[in-house]
Amino acid sequence: MVVQNNPLVTIGIPFYNSEKYLEFAICSVLNQTYHNWELFLMDDGSEDKSLSIARSFETDPRVSVISDGENKGLPSRLNELSALTNGLYYVRMDADDIMFPSRIQVQLRFLQQNPDVDVVGSNAISIDSQNRVIGMRKSNPANSLNQKYVLKNGCFIHPTVMGKSSWFKQNQYDVLLRRAQDFDLWVRTVNKSVFSTLDDSLLFYREGNIPTLKKYWIGKRFESRIVHKYRDALGNAEYVTFQMRNILKVSLYLLFYSLGRIDHLIHRRSLSLSNDQADDFREILNLSLKS
Repeated sequence: MVVQNNPLVTIGIPFYNSEKYLEFAICSVLNQTYHNWELFLMDDGSEDKSLSIARSFETDPRVSVISDGENKGLPSRLNELSALTNGLYYVRMDADDIMFPSRIQVQLRFLQQNPDVDVVGSNAISIDSQNRVIGMRKSNPANSLNQKYVLKNGCFIHPTVMGKSSWFKQNQYDVLLRRAQDFDLWVRTVNKSVFSTLDDSLLFYREGNIPTLKKYWIGKRFESRIVHKYRDALGNAEYVTFQMRNILKVSLYLLFYSLGRIDHLIHRRSLSLSNDQADDFREILNLSLKS
């Protein structure tokens, strides 16, 4: 492997108390088939061993760790990461997810071949807290997106996106939104941007590490506020339908949470895989994590 001085791609991973999964995420970056990248690992005031785990990877000259000891929240850290980019392209990733080995190569090729596209996402393979394959999560078909569609259906699976660094620098996350900050960003920018989605699965998306009931409720509350802000794009009938649907989702989550059956909800929102497909994805996962 040849380390180049002018990385074409910048990867940003924010982390907070992620000692259980952070090493997996970093290893999957090191195992990419494409090598001309830089990786910024940004600590958000972790109180566990996450920071020492991150620093252990600084022996690779492409890896840099940033830590100021503060806890600012995810949107602030995402904005800081995009501001640090030296590459023409920026890759999002969370500290508990795992990249496919070909992720950067595939998305970079697409962006270079489609210079009008600002941000591209992909499908993802759901995994649980033990790295077991659950199923497939399909991203929305970004080629048909407009503000109304995003308000009703969402947009990208957030940690699958890669795009122009200039776009992320110009379009910041709302620092007041501790959750649903990505939903807000896509709603605000979809009408002035070019989004696209690959039909490939390029990320192992951890859903076994589910949020607490409080975090889930906060996320849905922020979603409701965002939709309320842009309700004119939906119209009254669809606005009411969205809010009622959100209430139903929270109620179902509360029910399954009280019964200790949250894993059942996770499996339901993932597409089933055949045994052969699951075996293939387990093999890819092993390649992502090889020493």
